[in-house]
Amino acid sequence: MNKAQQKAHEILKSVGWGAPGDLTLEEIAWAGGAFIKVSPIGGSEGRILMNDDSAIITLDSGINYEPKKRFVLAHELGHFYLHRKLGSFFSDTDRTLSQWQTKSIHETEANDFASELLMPSHLFIDQVKGRKLDLPLIRQTAEYFGTSMTATFLKYRYIGDYPIMIIFSEKNLIKWKQSSLDFPFQWLPINSEVPVYTVAGDFFNGNGIEEEPVKVDAIEWFPEDREIESKKHWKLWEQCFQVSPNGLITCLWTF
Repeated sequence: MNKAQQKAHEILKSVGWGAPGDLTLEEIAWAGGAFIKVSPIGGSEGRILMNDDSAIITLDSGINYEPKKRFVLAHELGHFYLHRKLGSFFSDTDRTLSQWQTKSIHETEANDFASELLMPSHLFIDQVKGRKLDLPLIRQTAEYFGTSMTATFLKYRYIGDYPIMIIFSEKNLIKWKQSSLDFPFQWLPINSEVPVYTVAGDFFNGNGIEEEPVKVDAIEWFPEDREIESKKHWKLWEQCFQVSPNGLITCLWTF
């Protein structure tokens, strides 16, 4: 567990939170000295103005999806608890909120904090341990924690039972990838084009996104991976989620 996740646990323990429904995220924020307001923010999803012991967090009133609103609030709280000694102001867009593996360590830490604050690992394990990875499992887990499917998939890669890879693509280029240690394929060059004959490829070619997972040939995503020679006929499940006008999260997992 990294320092961002540890800090999230400390906060939950300090307010006596034990399970979803005990306290709202807004109550947790207020207990720490963060005032929340909702108003239009041009070009941002959330922003925070803070000093050593208090903060004003503004959430964009244009966010209509409650799980996203909760994640933005948790992300800003991450800045408050982790980064207030480094600066007094952070402003976050769809782009920064999707930065799970970039050079921006502060955004990555805020995302890790938000994930653990919303989905504590010990409770997450209780939800998924020993169960087959499929869309109903992720939906049920997301509903339990009040999180988005994307955030739930990203959490699963750390502590789920099935091999999984999460890929972020923007403007038809692969920007980052993260996977569980046991995912069989790893060679996927950053800044390479999204493979054409995939669900993600369909999206960037203007064909929309499938709502349910689709079976795809592993070789389409990983034609140059050293493991593909012995796994040419492997299939993977692919599920995609649009996270910005030009950004896409792709989840790949084995059968």
